[in-house]
Amino acid sequence: MPRTYTVPQGYVWDQISYLLYKDEGLLNLLLAANPTLRHIVKFEKQTTINVPDRPKAKPASLSALPPWKR
Repeated sequence: MPRTYTVPQGYVWDQISYLLYKDEGLLNLLLAANPTLRHIVKFEKQTTINVPDRPKAKPASLSALPPWKR
């Protein structure tokens, strides 16, 4: 179930992504969960956004592992 977060004034999407996920590259998750706010570059007032769960890390494929770990 998505949670919410109230964005402080002056924040941008990648800052929020880093704050919530420790990875600014996941800002696309936030944008997808908040389609009506996609046009905002810099938040001018406190706004509540939906925050989806961070996706689970995919396990490494067996071929990518060294032989002794397969």
